[in-house]
Amino acid sequence: MSRPTEPQKKAVLLEKCLEMAIEVGALDASINVIAKRIGTSGRMLVYHFGSKQELEREIIALLEVRLREQLRSLQNVAIASKASLADALLAMWQQFTAPDMLGLLKLTMTLNQRAIQGDRATQEFLERETQQWINALTALTQNKTTARLLFHLFQGVLLDYLTTGNTQRGRQSIAAFVQVNP
Repeated sequence: MSRPTEPQKKAVLLEKCLEMAIEVGALDASINVIAKRIGTSGRMLVYHFGSKQELEREIIALLEVRLREQLRSLQNVAIASKASLADALLAMWQQFTAPDMLGLLKLTMTLNQRAIQGDRATQEFLERETQQWINALTALTQNKTTARLLFHLFQGVLLDYLTTGNTQRGRQSIAAFVQVNP
């Protein structure tokens, strides 16, 4: 009979694994590589999580919590500042393209790639995240169609930013959208 895992130790390991995934922008490393990067052993990760698949599932669940917290923070800033829609969207763009966000953006794009390849759990995760963003943008714009358009606009400009490093084109696209959809 195996010993029960220690919840606090597991939570610390999970947090370190998420930080590592964000830092490298991916989840594709072996369990031993992950363990080495966070300063533990593969055996310890298997002990706490059972398998790499379960570790990834728990990392994605924690990522979901972090993304929701970040979304709430962006919403609160936009609402509290009583900024115009253009100002709120451009502020969001500035936050997305801050240097400390790069790993997180790469990680979410890696998850998009997994979903494209048919990973059902990742597809479900991304569907939940999409709905959260559309709901938040609907609250900001008071229009679900506009919110959906904005969500897809942000997906496109983020992909462009990640592949080219050009933040100006995204800013221009967002500003142009607001001019056409006041």
